[in-house]
Amino acid sequence: MYETEVYIKSVKENLPQEVWDGFLNISKRIERRSILHWTEHCTECSMPECFKTCDLYSARIDGKCQRFVNGIERIVQTHDSDTIQILKIQFKKWGVLSTQGNNELYDYKEIQQRESRDLKLAHAIHIAQPKIVRKKLSQKRYSVKKKRIINEQNTGTAIPDAFLLEIFNPSDGLIPIGLTIRNDDEKYSKIPFQYRIELKPGYNKEIIPFDEIAKRIKTELQYRIDITPEDINSETPLYFGVTEFVQLKDYKTADNKARKVKCVVWDLDNTIWDGILVEDGVENLELKKGIKEILMQIENKGIVNSIASKNNVDHAMAALKHFGIDDFFLFPKISWLPKSKSIREIALDLNININTFLFVDDSVFERKEVEAALPQVKVMDAIHYQTILNLEEFQIPITDESRKRKQFYATEANRTKYSDNYEGEYLEFLRACKIELEIKPLGKEHFERVYELTQRTNQMNFSGNRYAKEDIFKIQENINLEAYILKCRDQFGEYGIIGFGVIDKTENRLIDLMFSCRIQSKRVEHAFLNYILEHYLERGDFLVTYNHTEKNKFSAQVFNDFGFEVISQEENLRKLRFEKGKEILNDNIIKTIA
Repeated sequence: MYETEVYIKSVKENLPQEVWDGFLNISKRIERRSILHWTEHCTECSMPECFKTCDLYSARIDGKCQRFVNGIERIVQTHDSDTIQILKIQFKKWGVLSTQGNNELYDYKEIQQRESRDLKLAHAIHIAQPKIVRKKLSQKRYSVKKKRIINEQNTGTAIPDAFLLEIFNPSDGLIPIGLTIRNDDEKYSKIPFQYRIELKPGYNKEIIPFDEIAKRIKTELQYRIDITPEDINSETPLYFGVTEFVQLKDYKTADNKARKVKCVVWDLDNTIWDGILVEDGVENLELKKGIKEILMQIENKGIVNSIASKNNVDHAMAALKHFGIDDFFLFPKISWLPKSKSIREIALDLNININTFLFVDDSVFERKEVEAALPQVKVMDAIHYQTILNLEEFQIPITDESRKRKQFYATEANRTKYSDNYEGEYLEFLRACKIELEIKPLGKEHFERVYELTQRTNQMNFSGNRYAKEDIFKIQENINLEAYILKCRDQFGEYGIIGFGVIDKTENRLIDLMFSCRIQSKRVEHAFLNYILEHYLERGDFLVTYNHTEKNKFSAQVFNDFGFEVISQEENLRKLRFEKGKEILNDNIIKTIA
């Protein structure tokens, strides 16, 4: 949906067939999607004062400023276009495509009904007389649509797979655009989700996992979404297809299933214990055979245990304490909410991807509810709980690092609490955390942890390599390679070994780099790159080779931050260069110890 109350114009254009096919193909994959209200906005807006002082002000029907050359135009294709809507926009200076956020999902029939009703109301507004009436009706309609988005936010249980952005770039060159999602509340606006996209000529499609967005912003609170082209010529139009949160029919694929489990979420009644707490009382419950030992072994592997149970929270926590197992569970969610929502909240608390979760429950209904809302989550019937440690996803080496992982996550909760209460900007918050990065040569004492890190890391693995133990030994023995392990700490406690990097000295090239997701968004990768560049640029231009994937593309933007240039691209393999003599980014947020 868009500002039909202001712009009702439709234009007939024949888009290239391959572009049209791109728009059609993705529309067939959409199961459900959101209904956002995309509007025209300005990067330098300070309305209404700027309407009187800005030389670029151009009045619209509702008195706001027109930052698109012809507003928003709806494309009418010569053949059937009932299933999709394409919007044509030519951005003026400072023009932004913006909307109030809402990730509530609707089926196709309801979307059609709403968009049809919106167009009918828009036509009535545009023929209203006199002009002042038209202006007031337009303003009223805009206000109603915005309020509806806010009121309907998260009223259901379905969680999007991703934010879908599809754009046709008709020009012959790349057009960079920025996507920013930020909470409205100043308290939570310090860590926006930001993503830079380079639109190649032709049809472009970006599927941005909702997990990535939810790590940066609180989607249960009000937020805004902005799409901003960088230095685009106002004569060059962009054609927007679906720009919404979506659930996709084929999103549940083998690729989205993580190899290893990082969190097991347990039900309680007839799962952790035999019996139903609210009916039988704690004195008549009995722990499942061997459950305490299973919880302990899971924890020793560095896998977190948590709870999603429909129960009275005080009674359930008392029962867990009665059995002496309450300390096994981090961020337990005990309420009457759908269990998919509880699992989502646990994922946000732990800051790990939802596709690393296993949910154990005796109820077919609860398992099906989670499968429907969170298809990335593995589920298990509680009847099979004794086999859990035999699953392939649990074959993870036990290290000193893994034994401490629960404490790492608990410490992270203190960091999050401190962050929520911090009044300054996010970068100032990071400085206040007093983060220290220790960079050491790879030693034999690090082999087990590095092996574990390569097996677990997905989002921040820039090569995609998963080393066997003998491979790590060979790296250390190779005189042409320099390998580093990275340890991190801050005022709240230790992160442990959180990174591993390998440099080929003969080429002055970074050939492998991976980090634990628990340091994501803390600019530790920036500090490491800063250190490496300062030490290796004296040998000449510094090179990077990395495997660009859907999982690591967000973390790989660190190379954009430093200004690396792409010198070659072959399928997913990208080669980058940082020229000797170029200024090195250093925000001095993290203290580096080498």
